[in-house]
Amino acid sequence: MNKNLSITHAFNWRRPFASAYFRSAGGYLGLKLVIFSLAGLAGQYLLTHYLAREDYGLLVWVGTIIALLAPFGLPGISTSITGAVAKGYDGNFTRGTWLEMAGGTLGGMVLLGVAGYYWVWTHQETKALIFVVAGVLGPGLWLDTQQCYWNGKKNFKALFWWAVPVRLLQLLLTATVLYFSSSPVWVFGVQTVIQVAANIGAAIGIMKIGGINNEISKEYQSYGWFSNFLYLIGSITAQVDKVIVGSLFGLEKLAIFAVGELIYNYFFKTPKSFLDQIFLPRLAEMKLKDASVWIRKRQPFLILGILIVLLIMSVLLPSVYRILFSAKYTESIFYAYLFLINIFASTPVLLVGAMIKAHGLKEESAIAQAIISLTPMVLIVPFAYLWGLTGIIFARIGQNLALSGYYYYFLRRV
Repeated sequence: MNKNLSITHAFNWRRPFASAYFRSAGGYLGLKLVIFSLAGLAGQYLLTHYLAREDYGLLVWVGTIIALLAPFGLPGISTSITGAVAKGYDGNFTRGTWLEMAGGTLGGMVLLGVAGYYWVWTHQETKALIFVVAGVLGPGLWLDTQQCYWNGKKNFKALFWWAVPVRLLQLLLTATVLYFSSSPVWVFGVQTVIQVAANIGAAIGIMKIGGINNEISKEYQSYGWFSNFLYLIGSITAQVDKVIVGSLFGLEKLAIFAVGELIYNYFFKTPKSFLDQIFLPRLAEMKLKDASVWIRKRQPFLILGILIVLLIMSVLLPSVYRILFSAKYTESIFYAYLFLINIFASTPVLLVGAMIKAHGLKEESAIAQAIISLTPMVLIVPFAYLWGLTGIIFARIGQNLALSGYYYYFLRRV
């Protein structure tokens, strides 16, 4: 009984941010979020001001194809590593790192094949060169096991001091490249080489000098492969909107769409990742029912806070967009407003997905992925036909409303 009381006191669930754990996590990851957001916006300022819209759209297109091939990087294994490491199974990290690098090598070969297509069949040398760079860097292109390891160990200091210098170096060298050249090949090459070198260097460094054990959890290992299957299904639908825009509407329209989407990335996708990093290790240590109750009690306040932020952003959005992204992207303002609606539709998703991953729940993960995958496949083509780019965002809103509804039901069922 005393043991249970001491654990409850250490976790301090009723006043979470009074604990040393959340002060550390919130401090390091919160500062990381601020720096990443500012550096990201500075980077977007440079790209939208100094690249032609078609060249910016080309960078978005390349990123879309790389994301489409993400299953080669075995992202499901990364998903399982955080929970495994949080429970002391460091061997899942080591095994997962080598598997992801091997898978990334195969993915790199596919990217070289894409480069060959653009070089031989369509004679688009710029596109081909970018994909050559991506293909050569394949072994570390999708690698993120080092971040999952630090997250599982609750070593947010290491996460901060690895990620922030990498991001700032990318920004500095991007500015330097754009000062001398507006070639998207150089911009992509500099940013990607830095990221890949940092990924591989950190992962191997942990294995060599991190003092890790060789214990492996077969349960999390199984969940990792199961998650890979889900990512394989979901990777197409996650990028289908940009694939349709780039293929049917062209790279300039893709650039306009992507700039409109930036508000979703910076004010929902990135903060969601921030919250997941903080809470996933702790949720893994809680009983499922306790974790569900803990989230349910805080969810209304979280949604209210996000709504207030969205209302403020809706007032400031036109002025901020014109300053940050230049007059070339005035059309993006309308789409940014639609993405604000999409953010609000997504708010019930926060923390619930992290809880499902933390406990390795296969059935719930499969249902969530089915919603993520099937909803856009059903909606996006007719919506795009009827309303163009606007319809594509409507399909995304429908997807997130469906996922939010399921997560809301799941929390109360648990």
